[in-house]
This record gives sequence, C-alpha cells and structure tokens, in this order.
Amino acid sequence: MIRIIAISLAMLTVAGCAAPTIYYWGDYSDTLYQYTKEPTQETLAAHRNELMEIIDVAEKKRKKVPPGIYFELGMIEAKAGNQKAATEYLLREQSLFPESETYVALALKEIEVI
Repeated sequence: MIRIIAISLAMLTVAGCAAPTIYYWGDYSDTLYQYTKEPTQETLAAHRNELMEIIDVAEKKRKKVPPGIYFELGMIEAKAGNQKAATEYLLREQSLFPESETYVALALKEIEVI
C-alpha cells in the first residue's frame, strides 16, 4: 500500500512539473541574471531583446505575456529616452494587469521628469 502511494505521489510530482503554463517566459531568468551580474550595455541590450522576444513568441504561441514584462520594457525605454515607447508599454501593462495601476502611475510620473 505504501509503495502504491509513493508511486502515485511521484507520478503527480512529475506531472505537476510538466504542466504547461499560461505564460511564456522564454529566457527571461537567464538574461536578467546576466544583466544583474554584469550591468553593461551589451547585457542590457540582450535582456531588452529577450523581453521583445517574449512578447512576440507569446503572441505566436497564443500564450499570455507574463506580468511585469511590459512594465520592465517600459522602464528600459524610459531610461533610454524613448518616452513615447515607454508610455505605450506601461499603459499596455496596466491594461493587461489592472492591479499594476499604482506602479504604472508612479512610473509615468517618473517618465515626465526624465
């Protein structure tokens, strides 16, 4: 009996790990880690490109863009001086994730100052 329970738990664990996610994350963790570890223009560009790729692939795979991706991309664009693109990404984040409204409002105020 214990053996059957152990096997069942193992199968559930494996099945749970293989469960599909509603979000497409791409290589987000890797590029963010590289940028955090070594903040250079190259690692920032690689991370920005990954964020853009996540959005593109998520749409193609009919998955959702994860929360925070548009926000992070908006902040990267703001720091680069691309206020129009930054505003568009931030508003997109807010429309997909209404709970981000407070953070988006603060970010939009920050963009006006930059």
